[in-house]
Amino acid sequence: MKSVHIEDIAQLQVPLQGSEDSVQTVHKKRALVAAIIGNALEWYDFIVYGFLAVFIAKQFFPPGDDAAALLLTFATFALSFVVRPLGGVLIGLYADRFGRRPALSFIMASMTVSMLIMVFVPSYASIGVTATVLMVIARILQALSAGGEFASAATYLLESVPAKKRGLYSGLYSSGPLLATVMAALVGLLMTQVMTPESRDSWGWRVPFAFGLLIAPVGYYIRRYLPESEAFEKNAGDRGTMEMLRIVFREHRRALMVALSLAAIGTSVQYVLLVYAPTYAVRELKLPANVPFLALLVCGAIGTVLTPLLGMVADRLGAKRQLHISLAALIVMIVPLYVWMTSGPTTAKFIICSAIFTTVTSASNAVYPKLMAYLFPPELRSTGMAISYNLSATIFGGFSLYAITVMLNAVQSALVPAFYVVAVTAVFWIFLVVLHRPGSDFKV
Repeated sequence: MKSVHIEDIAQLQVPLQGSEDSVQTVHKKRALVAAIIGNALEWYDFIVYGFLAVFIAKQFFPPGDDAAALLLTFATFALSFVVRPLGGVLIGLYADRFGRRPALSFIMASMTVSMLIMVFVPSYASIGVTATVLMVIARILQALSAGGEFASAATYLLESVPAKKRGLYSGLYSSGPLLATVMAALVGLLMTQVMTPESRDSWGWRVPFAFGLLIAPVGYYIRRYLPESEAFEKNAGDRGTMEMLRIVFREHRRALMVALSLAAIGTSVQYVLLVYAPTYAVRELKLPANVPFLALLVCGAIGTVLTPLLGMVADRLGAKRQLHISLAALIVMIVPLYVWMTSGPTTAKFIICSAIFTTVTSASNAVYPKLMAYLFPPELRSTGMAISYNLSATIFGGFSLYAITVMLNAVQSALVPAFYVVAVTAVFWIFLVVLHRPGSDFKV
């Protein structure tokens, strides 16, 4: 197989939806709102569940052994990483066969049912093991919807906007998780600063899910009445499910490898620097419990603003060039910043370093959806993106947290997360450079 240059692919593919003149402003706005709401809610639910695991354990698992209950809660959390690839492939295939709009509606409906269960299902003390079973079902539904969200929503959005502004819209879509971080951080501060332990343990932990539940119906309504993307209508085929999978793996192996590399960098960095941050700050740096929430609030606000702006920069600078600059900056600065942060840890140091990491990674986060969408033809775009993104999220997302915890215990060095990010980023960056040399005649 020959190498491929990311930004040349757009000229070799069937183009995404046409010029700016052919796209109605209302359509673009609705597509953007539908994509951001879904993406933000998925990440919000994911982050909040991680924050509230210790409280959920007491409500949905047998009392008497808090450690065992917490392990079961995290096991359920880990189950989502097993389910996500399956959900991603099934929903991606559905979106490529029957349309982006029905897939987006199904995702939002599944997400809503999951939140309903978390808000209204009685505790283990009231209905016994039924509570445990329903909670597991809720997490499976969340994982299924999360598996299909990125590929279907990002595909729909990028097929609905002008070519010259795809960097901007890619950045706006990528700001969803950061917006979710702000919401989750506010919830964390509310839980730790306002509620009494008794209120938090008995009913307060349900409030964050109830907040998400208020937004979910709005997202479903918007998605339910979206027009189908023009790119899908022009390129939809009548291939069967198995045939589509065979084509993806037989004819687009290199594209899958490239997309997997892009997603592996993005997910490992985000999970280590975002999802793992509260645990790292309290356990390794011995900072107060409210510090990581303050840092996440600051970083989420910075990223929510910066990511779309850097998406606009990518429209002028070039998405691939901006990606390389961002990755180089991250590799150069992360270890020195961790050394400074861990030598006499303080709240100020932790927040400053987190803000710098957010600024640097926002440049690469802004372009991931745009670069990945260009790798696959329209009739297989959701499927290809779903496979690569969800495999990376499972392997380099969930596994990252486990691997770092094991290495921290073995090495006893607070610099482990920094070296892990450098190693993963460097390896997959090399893959991207090797796979994308100028002058490629790779066609899909």
